[in-house]
Amino acid sequence: MNQQSFQRVLQDALRETGMQLKQSAVDVAVYAAGRAAHLTTIVGQPGFDEALRAERDNVVLFAGVSAVRTADAADQRIVGLIWGALAIAAAAP
Repeated sequence: MNQQSFQRVLQDALRETGMQLKQSAVDVAVYAAGRAAHLTTIVGQPGFDEALRAERDNVVLFAGVSAVRTADAADQRIVGLIWGALAIAAAAP
């Protein structure tokens, strides 16, 4: 998933859930793209899953979503979207 696709999907999810983030969807997408670029350098390496989880949490915190472990259903949807976008982007050639 590229940065623009992620931004559109994130904006749609925010509109559907009525959630608001501390950062704009554009800023979150740019930040996530940077974290995904980092992840592409370690795909297949030991500890990749832990790094992916850590980067997901970094993007979630940057976005201003409530804590990952205590998030409500709407927050969890955004957290899952971020997780998936990072995983897809990291695996892309």
